[in-house]
Amino acid sequence: MKGKYLINNLKEKDKGEGITLVCCFSRKLFVPIFFSALKNMKLPRKDMHLLVYDNTEDTPLADALLDVINPIIKDYKSVRLYKSYLKGKGNILGSGNEQFKRSKLFNIWSMWKKVYHMIYTPTFFQLEDDTIAPPHAFEKLYAVFQDKNDVGLVTGISTGRHAYPWTPVRLGVHYIKMKNFKVMQRISLKPNCKGLKEIDASGVYCFVADTKAFMTGFNGYDPVAFKTPFFALDNVLTWNIKEHGYRIFADFDVWVTHLQASSARIIAFGKEQALQMADIWIPEFNNYAQAVEIKRKNQRFRKTRVFKPAPSWEI
Repeated sequence: MKGKYLINNLKEKDKGEGITLVCCFSRKLFVPIFFSALKNMKLPRKDMHLLVYDNTEDTPLADALLDVINPIIKDYKSVRLYKSYLKGKGNILGSGNEQFKRSKLFNIWSMWKKVYHMIYTPTFFQLEDDTIAPPHAFEKLYAVFQDKNDVGLVTGISTGRHAYPWTPVRLGVHYIKMKNFKVMQRISLKPNCKGLKEIDASGVYCFVADTKAFMTGFNGYDPVAFKTPFFALDNVLTWNIKEHGYRIFADFDVWVTHLQASSARIIAFGKEQALQMADIWIPEFNNYAQAVEIKRKNQRFRKTRVFKPAPSWEI
């Protein structure tokens, strides 16, 4: 079944006006948590087009989204709920390189190729369903566009996630070295960074972007042909934006929470679980050394793997 709009009140005359808020969903579990946080965010709703993209064939997810979106339609300039009806893919195994078309990444890539052509405004703000952003996130990130030149994207700070709350994770903002479209080295920034940092690449969990600039990230980028590793699908996309002459910033005054659903629990990862890590391509083994902790010289052995285990609660 081809995708379709379940809600669409966007008027042709309003397409290019205002800002678009893009919310990407694949899990029903996060719907009430996400929209509860969204309610508390400071947003120019009357000047904002809400675009919710359901990237599944899951009927309960669509029903849950309809239940929370219908009451807030009047709050936004326009509201669209799109359902892709894409069938679920298998889990990522190993590097994921040879399994791209059968992995969850392929569905994400399919969504990206469609959703960004559904944005008609000059700028947009995107949140993923497992992201809980602070109330000031949009205002803080959007303000950078007024202060800096040639800005393509400004992101908040999120970490990776894991099935265990005591496992360290990295930040989703990076310095990166590439050879053509191949990742040679990726280094996450330190969790104790302050203020605004210009970076090479980032995840796509909570950011404001210039729409025209963001679309340049797709120029020449084919993750199927390039066998992009699973950990770098979004990083290569954002790196390519910078290759086209735009600047990318990370704002360390905007920390977001990254949720993990695991073993009947939801785990919330943040700054206290983060370490600086690196991934390096090792040609002798045709593989990557992944999530290598970057240590200070003479660093003492830690008794705990994280400063504080991530908070969690039963589903």
